[in-house]
Amino acid sequence: MSQPSYSVYFPRVLHFGSGCRDLAAEEADKLVSGAPVRMLLVGSGTVSASEIGKDFIASLGNRVVARYCSVPHDPPLSTVSEIIDLIRQHRINVLLALGGGSVMDASKAAALLSQGNGSVKEYFDGVLPLPEKMLPMLALPTTAGTGSEITKNAVLTDTEGHLKRAIRSPLMVPAVALCDPDFTIDLPPKVTAESGLDALTQALESYVSSGASEYSRSLAEKATGLILKWLPEAWRHGGNAEARLRMAEGSMLGALAFAQSGLGAVHGLAHPIGHLLNLPHGFTCAVLLPHILEWNLPACQESMDILARNIGLQQATALLEQVKKLLKTLQIPDNFAAFGLTAKDFPYIVKNCRSGSMKANPRPMSDAEVEQLLQKLAEA
Repeated sequence: MSQPSYSVYFPRVLHFGSGCRDLAAEEADKLVSGAPVRMLLVGSGTVSASEIGKDFIASLGNRVVARYCSVPHDPPLSTVSEIIDLIRQHRINVLLALGGGSVMDASKAAALLSQGNGSVKEYFDGVLPLPEKMLPMLALPTTAGTGSEITKNAVLTDTEGHLKRAIRSPLMVPAVALCDPDFTIDLPPKVTAESGLDALTQALESYVSSGASEYSRSLAEKATGLILKWLPEAWRHGGNAEARLRMAEGSMLGALAFAQSGLGAVHGLAHPIGHLLNLPHGFTCAVLLPHILEWNLPACQESMDILARNIGLQQATALLEQVKKLLKTLQIPDNFAAFGLTAKDFPYIVKNCRSGSMKANPRPMSDAEVEQLLQKLAEA
């Protein structure tokens, strides 16, 4: 059943389409109400050095007064601290994030936490309440993708505490999101596959989440159809502009859905497994996806049947088979045996999977049931 009442959080301004990056300078000017823009660019080093990236940054003129282009995947707390130091050192009044999910998450966390007086770890650990204001921020995703340019959470890694999880605040939704598929044209096939499968997972989990509503399901349905249709083409022929456009649209619509509904057990398990095995988030989600879809089916058969029919398939089992076929095409394995998952890892995963995503899963999983799944995922 869909939620009869719900709240929706999304950017105040959302631009989508090829070339919409050209609106970034104008939107930045609006955010500071006539004052000179002092912008910090947080970006992927690869994108910033690309032709499209250099041209885009040049279009911002002297608005950019500082750069930080070395965000690692699964951004650690220290990265957020370094970005905050630059915000304060250069008296930044607008932050611009240009990159994938790690860049977005580190940027959103820094934009929010820079407005308080505590350390990043104190906020991450919940010792201090999150600040009640955020530095104005523009987000330009360069993958299709995580959807982090639209959401109110940031996934960070405490390397010392050996913990990866999200901090959440409605304030962390960027003021402006510009979803320009032109940035994705040159993505390599591996990144295209992994980011696209993350987007597919988000759409499917959103659709059956316990927080799903008519609003979120309509978006998740459209996102699922777009991604299943266009991801193989974007993977095979990265220069196909329509495939890139539709994948970016699917990612954006899926993010608008799950930002309201929440996710599910794939994401609950993906964070500790990905952190433990040092695997990309999208890849980890992709390996988990068919297993969790099968687990959930008894609890959401009717909803999945409706989704399947609405995207042109006969029933939920046909949707599951299409997902499995897509994963095989994109060369995703069906377990983590080759990546070193063993029984000694199970207690850590069980302990650290009990996130909000796990709670939103339509079919609960006990600790013993999680261990049973992990045993299956560890077998060669």
